Amino acid sequence: MSLSVINISALNALSTKQSVTANNIANSETEDFKKSRTILEEGSNGAVSAKIQPVNTPGTMINQPDGSIEERSNVDLIQETTGMITTRHAYEANLKALKISTEMEDTVLDLIG
Repeated sequence: MSLSVINISALNALSTKQSVTANNIANSETEDFKKSRTILEEGSNGAVSAKIQPVNTPGTMINQPDGSIEERSNVDLIQETTGMITTRHAYEANLKALKISTEMEDTVLDLIG
């Protein structure tokens, strides 16, 4: 499998990861919301895929004025936002590798003919 195809699969997987994180952040104040996480996996041919898994840990419990307890989401905003930074850097690295690969292919084609 070519490097370009591998980089494109990684970009798609990282895009999925960023979308899952954005959904977690958007629902961080939603009662009973359970976050998801994205696991990036390498296939036998080097391609990268994204697997989404629910995280069923309990959310923050809040005492209500009527004496009841309300469960909030289990989203940790600090964890989610720092994860977005890592994902962004991985996306940029794969984008740069894709660009360099394309430039190298163009150079070879120019040399050939």
